[in-house]
Amino acid sequence: MNRYLTPCLFLLSVTAALAQLRFTPDRPKIDGVVSFTYTPTGPLIGETDIQAVFLRYGSPAQMRLSQSETAPAVPTGSAFVGTIKIPFKEVAGLLVAFQSRNNPALIDHNNAHFYPILLHSKTGAVLPHAVGGQASVLMRTSFPYLLKVKPDWAWAVGQYEQEIARHPTTRPLYWADLVRAKLREGQQGQTRPDYRQTCLADIDAYLTSETANLTPADLRAAAELYTQLNEPQLAQKARDRISSVDHSSDAAQKARVAQIAAEPDLGKKRANFNDFVATLPRSPYRGVAVSAVAEAYFKADKLRELVEFMGAEADPETDPVLLLSFAHQLAKEGRGMPQADWLANRAIWAFGKRPVPPTNKQLAMERAGQIRAAQAVSAHALYEQNRYLPALNRYREIWTSTPPRQTDPTTNERIWLCAQKTSRADSVLPFMLTVVRANRTTASLRSSLRDWQTARLGGTRELATYQHNLALIEAADRRAVVMDKFTDEPAPPFTLMALNGRRVSLASLRGKVVVLDFWATWCEPCRASLPPKLQVRNSFRNVPSVQFLFVNTHETAAKAAVRAVAAKQIGASPVLLDPDRKMADAYGVKLLPSTILIDAQGRIRYRSAGYSDNAQATTDELQQAIEALNDGYR
Repeated sequence: MNRYLTPCLFLLSVTAALAQLRFTPDRPKIDGVVSFTYTPTGPLIGETDIQAVFLRYGSPAQMRLSQSETAPAVPTGSAFVGTIKIPFKEVAGLLVAFQSRNNPALIDHNNAHFYPILLHSKTGAVLPHAVGGQASVLMRTSFPYLLKVKPDWAWAVGQYEQEIARHPTTRPLYWADLVRAKLREGQQGQTRPDYRQTCLADIDAYLTSETANLTPADLRAAAELYTQLNEPQLAQKARDRISSVDHSSDAAQKARVAQIAAEPDLGKKRANFNDFVATLPRSPYRGVAVSAVAEAYFKADKLRELVEFMGAEADPETDPVLLLSFAHQLAKEGRGMPQADWLANRAIWAFGKRPVPPTNKQLAMERAGQIRAAQAVSAHALYEQNRYLPALNRYREIWTSTPPRQTDPTTNERIWLCAQKTSRADSVLPFMLTVVRANRTTASLRSSLRDWQTARLGGTRELATYQHNLALIEAADRRAVVMDKFTDEPAPPFTLMALNGRRVSLASLRGKVVVLDFWATWCEPCRASLPPKLQVRNSFRNVPSVQFLFVNTHETAAKAAVRAVAAKQIGASPVLLDPDRKMADAYGVKLLPSTILIDAQGRIRYRSAGYSDNAQATTDELQQAIEALNDGYR
């Protein structure tokens, strides 16, 4: 392939992928949420139950466990919609495929290239590793094999070359993988027969150009590549050069750790680790090496060896976040519960050993959340082993430090079962009532509580009175939860033309509660969110002090198309036109759909952005917020 064509082909492939997958925002950033709309193609045409299967990726050193995740996709017309949370750091993009839940063998992987979602910086530039990291998914993870995808090494070569061209400083991270990709490309017969000479020339070019900065990892990688190319003499020369590199330098230590991480053979990896800690026992990178070996044990499902290995390491070399991720994965998959409990407890211990500055409230909150997460995994592991009393005690540690509305309904169900199994239901009942008021229960939990209360109170009449009083408390508490989210900021004035030709201004609505819903015809999540919002609107149809306005913004379609969609889905409510986005920008709308409530005094009191597939929760929260404002909340 002509490498000069690669950027053009990349743009074409992304454009083709976007025909099936659209997402907002169009330039997503870290620590955000991506709302996607997927139109089924190929094997998924006609499927009614589809999920997104995705992998977050970054630099080669950050690929770590590289576990795939799933996100629900809700059918909306001929498409499916959903959301994916982007973590705060160590990620440059997402690769997404779509899979039938009814027939998992049916997968749309975009012709083996997956659907890319590239992350951007604050300035809107594509992040480093967003392109090269896609090839690393093929080279360094099991994601393609999980989805039965045969890697396209010619495509991977193009991705690596683009990354290095865009960000030359990443060349040391990618050069060896680029050569490996070219080698595999040649072995698959995807390129000219002289691929060996090309690979040899690339290795020599890198070693020559980076003579002053070579690391042991570079030379080990070169030796490995020479061996694969059947050049034993060149491989030995590369190994001989390793002794000339300063092993105690920061770069050399990093390189040795990278070599440990990259070694595919677990026995060799452990031997390399033992050699590393023997020669550099106080290396600041020992913890990274520990994590690399631990991950290898975990991936190989050698859980007892993992526990033995981690138990021998001192606290400074223990990464509690990694331990927690291991424990969480085991609990999620329902295997290795004794090891999951040990790992979770080890994580709790390690978190506790790491001091938090008294002035850093954000870190303190994050640490407390991490400890609660580890406690939850430990409790779940104990629960799955039928160790109900230790599980209940661990659960008690969680609920005493967690607001009821932040608890997990499934966890609350397990707590109640543990309480019943250990004859401690009376002592747990007060907590159960708080989670009932917070609407954090499952159907099974509510049924069990009703049965238990019926027997306890003496009959169904007493239970009915109890439930009526409890319902009043629940309604008040739900409104309080919504009111906690209220803001208080001036609403920018506006005057917009409506589809019916009339002008509508905020000033003309003074004294009313105004509900603004920002939407666009191309936005599938907007249209999917309309039914619950219209249900709320209809409940206020005869309330003159509440006015719904549907603001069409960020629009690409003609006015006639907007009119058709509005007539079919929105009906009689005013539809305002914001073609230049001035109103959306003035109100700080960053994501569609967005709902904003303005009180009778002309102040913004409530905001909601994005789409939730929990229609009932959307309806309840919006209803409560409007009722609170209409009742005169200040």
